[in-house]
Amino acid sequence: MLLALGVSFGYPPVASWAATPLPVVGVSASAHDGNVPANTVDGDLGTRWSAEGDGVWIRYDLGSPQVIGSVSISWHKGDVRKSTFEVQLSDDGSSWTTVVPRRTSSGTTLEAELYDFTDSSKRYLRIQGYGNTDNGWTSITETTVNGADGGGGGACAYPANVLDLRNWYVGLPIGEDESPTNVEQPALATYKVDPWFTSTSDCAAVQFRAAVNGVTTSGSNYPRSELREMNGTAKASWSSTSGIHTMVIDQAITALPNDKPHVVAGQIHDASDDVSVFRLEGSSLYITDGDTSHHKLVTDNYTLGTRFQAKFVVGGGQIKAYYNGVLQTTISKSFTGGYFKSGAYTQANCTYSAPCSDTNYGEVKVYGLSVTHDNGEPGTGEPGADRIVNVANSTQLQSAFADARAGDRIVLANGNYTVGKMTGKNGTAAKPITVVAANRGQAVVTGGQLEVASSSHVVFEGLKWTNSNTLKLTGSNNVRLTRNHFRLTESSSLTWVLVQGADSHHNRIDHNLFEEKHQRGNFIRIDGSATQQSQYDLVDHNHFRNIGPRAENEMEAIRVGWSGISQSSGFTTVESNLFENCDGDPEIVSVKSNDNTVRYNTFRTSQGTLSQRHGNRGTFHGNFFFGEGKAGTGGIRIYGQDHKVYNNHFEGLTGSGYDAALQIDGGDVDTSGALNAHWRVYRATVVHNTFVDNVSNIEIGANYTLAPVDSTIADNVVTGSRGKLVDERKTPVNMTYAGNIAWPTGTATVGVTKPAEAIRTVDPLLVRDGAVYRLGATSPAIDTGTGRFAFVTDDVDGQPRAGVPDVGAEERSSAAVTRGPLTATDVGPNAQ
Repeated sequence: MLLALGVSFGYPPVASWAATPLPVVGVSASAHDGNVPANTVDGDLGTRWSAEGDGVWIRYDLGSPQVIGSVSISWHKGDVRKSTFEVQLSDDGSSWTTVVPRRTSSGTTLEAELYDFTDSSKRYLRIQGYGNTDNGWTSITETTVNGADGGGGGACAYPANVLDLRNWYVGLPIGEDESPTNVEQPALATYKVDPWFTSTSDCAAVQFRAAVNGVTTSGSNYPRSELREMNGTAKASWSSTSGIHTMVIDQAITALPNDKPHVVAGQIHDASDDVSVFRLEGSSLYITDGDTSHHKLVTDNYTLGTRFQAKFVVGGGQIKAYYNGVLQTTISKSFTGGYFKSGAYTQANCTYSAPCSDTNYGEVKVYGLSVTHDNGEPGTGEPGADRIVNVANSTQLQSAFADARAGDRIVLANGNYTVGKMTGKNGTAAKPITVVAANRGQAVVTGGQLEVASSSHVVFEGLKWTNSNTLKLTGSNNVRLTRNHFRLTESSSLTWVLVQGADSHHNRIDHNLFEEKHQRGNFIRIDGSATQQSQYDLVDHNHFRNIGPRAENEMEAIRVGWSGISQSSGFTTVESNLFENCDGDPEIVSVKSNDNTVRYNTFRTSQGTLSQRHGNRGTFHGNFFFGEGKAGTGGIRIYGQDHKVYNNHFEGLTGSGYDAALQIDGGDVDTSGALNAHWRVYRATVVHNTFVDNVSNIEIGANYTLAPVDSTIADNVVTGSRGKLVDERKTPVNMTYAGNIAWPTGTATVGVTKPAEAIRTVDPLLVRDGAVYRLGATSPAIDTGTGRFAFVTDDVDGQPRAGVPDVGAEERSSAAVTRGPLTATDVGPNAQ
């Protein structure tokens, strides 16, 4: 039996439309099975939109910003099953704000159910689905986006409106001595006590707080505000040797007690004691093994408030503990009477911590909580059971592919392998199919071609690839390539990894090494179908190095989309990668579709640029570009509409024109034309960047005939000793300058004549700090930004932008630095 507990709200009312329905001008979706998105606005409860998978979505476009107060949704089979979902709003279809955190439908009606939230002026509304109580499909028959109703939401009066607490009770640090308050269902459904157990003001999380002077149980020295797992009205009790038991917590630790700053945030308990917990001690986050509190150090640099995912998977006499989806440790444990706990278990009391008061506490905010129990016996080969499949040759490997099922772990012994196709194989989020090297890098794919087709939740980990054929992900989702080493054998043009096909989405390529590519083709190419790019793919923490020599075209390290599908939206994220000596193409990363994000990457001694070649609404932030004097090194080049370029650091780049540090280029077509043309720039927002000692810094319209329109350059720091710091190669149309600092030295000039409020000519007093230049203590950039850009919430280092922001990419702050220029130890197969 599979028992799945997700997060949910209480039941909403059937819609009564106090507000006026708003006209919808367009409907799109991440996927469908032939039941198309437009069916949800045709007024017919007999038609529907349907898509399968975790995080599928349907988006409603109102054509222009409108005040939205609620949404009414009619669910397919809504009278017999409950669907899990959340609702989000957006100005631009790219950056989303959740207004209805994850919840479930009532399961009692086919009629529309009304979900209210605070009135907000937005253009887009999106419903994101996470399956239903019968299967993994999200199906909606009708949707109505409602206008302003003056409501403030009120959707999370109680913690049970934010998290599904039907199979939990809460223990609290209040009550009589050695008799703390416990609240069970059904009372828990309408219970809160501020500040110990309450929903947050934004309805996004539940706050658990336990002060050092709190009441404790007779068996514990420390106070807790913590959920305890139940099985209906009985206390949950399961065995580590029977079934698979999984808890996933999306959470942030937000406060620690004084003197002994220790908090437990999620644990496994057996009949008598805790078995394993996530435990924060100061800034060090550990996973424990019973009383061995320092069994596994997850990170020694945890910053309070940082949201993370903790996951325990128990089965076969083992505990597997994951942090942000990455396995941290496997602990052998056989026990009975097991149950999960979640919340804040403060590991201090008045003996160890002062003051002895309510103001001294540990606190955890939980954004999502799910538990699953699969009671199939591990190793039996029954559907849903976990199996270890050891293979030592290519024949065994292909047999394992053919028989793969959810939960399989196919382990490759050291040696060489020829691979083939995997088709129609589907794991689950909790039980993926995993193909892994017994020893990382020692199982080598020397021949054949891997194509993962029409499959889902499949992982390839720790292999070395030296074969001569493209690895293809075709029409698949939630496929992951992680901690592999790619050094393919090339004799002609060859793309190494290709993501393609209809209904491709949510694939991840992470922590790999790609190196020594010297023929045309890409390290990674993300395509899709003939009309739609693959969506919501993630490329992160990879090391790309040594691609070249320079070709005129078709040798990008990463290509996202292509001209023929450039008007579709990809929602691809390329983040936290290191590019070194990537010289193969004028575009190191080429983005050719809408709604993609490239952030937190480091580009070192790489000729060319990060280019938004086609498409609109691209976001580029938090990247570091270091030319180190190498010829032809560049930064960012853009075409198209509504791009955001912010918090980037450009230093020592030698390119100009196409390869300038920043090229807001001209176009050869305006708002329509050939898809492979250079579309005119409209409404680019370039803010809070830092340019240091580049040959050419900000160039505008260096190529083609149509100058950029309605764009903004604000709050940037530009310094240099040659040329024009701001070089209007073509006079832009209605360009706004505000709050910039330009400091020309040597033979350099500012390049444009603007009033001081637009560009101040003043020394920003940058000082060398490790790998980069930062603001000195008396810099005139400090607290002098315009403060006009709400989407800029932190800086290039991950420090918060507090109060009036500083000019440039960096905010001078004493807050912890959470990001910075990447080195080889931060990325690739062996990175932590």
